[in-house]
Amino acid sequence: MKKKVGIIGFGKWAKKIIPIINDISIINFIINSKTDYRNIKSEVDWIFVLTSNQTHYKIVKYFLNFKKNVFCEKPLSLSYKKSLELFQLAKKNKKKLYVSDVEFYKKKSLQINKINNIIRCKYDKKGGDILNRLSYHDFYLLYKNIKLAKKTQITILKNESKNLKFNIYNDGKIYHFYYSLNSLNKKHMINNKNFLNFEEDPLKTMLKKVLYGNINVIKNKNSSLFASKIIEMINKNGNS
Repeated sequence: MKKKVGIIGFGKWAKKIIPIINDISIINFIINSKTDYRNIKSEVDWIFVLTSNQTHYKIVKYFLNFKKNVFCEKPLSLSYKKSLELFQLAKKNKKKLYVSDVEFYKKKSLQINKINNIIRCKYDKKGGDILNRLSYHDFYLLYKNIKLAKKTQITILKNESKNLKFNIYNDGKIYHFYYSLNSLNKKHMINNKNFLNFEEDPLKTMLKKVLYGNINVIKNKNSSLFASKIIEMINKNGNS
């Protein structure tokens, strides 16, 4: 039996996700973030939050309190503390909360070396929040490899609206990160792994597993919170 889904958001990314959800489930409603979602009474199995980053926290919190399972586009919120609060709320209300981790579904095995290079480049004329837009994906992929501690050292080498470069020194290893929103050549590499090269559609695989599979909510929680924590650390380091 197909799951019933409600969708909040109808932006650029939502328009990529909605056709897939429509193919594998029954969509009861689609509204944008400006619509008063508190008036929605439709019975659904999952709420998909596909709105702008700054709206995620309040929408997710509302529907968890309304006792609904929630899928949220990354990041879950703009702070580690609020993200942790939402995961705790989901546990309290015995509901599932899943944050997009689509890169895991490309099924790439990572070889971590003493010196590691992470590069992601694309073009966006507006620029914007590179950490949450691009770096977030690599952080959750590396959450088992980078053990945050007092000895973790972060060095910002370049911090511009379209270019970000920093190093993380952790547990005797160096991670070189470079991100650009000013490149016509699209690229996403972690060491020798090309994350733009994959066979199955990772987005569809993830969405089907969220709705019908046995998702690993603990792994998703831990990797999502790690990404939020390290983004806060980098922002603090860059603004200090």
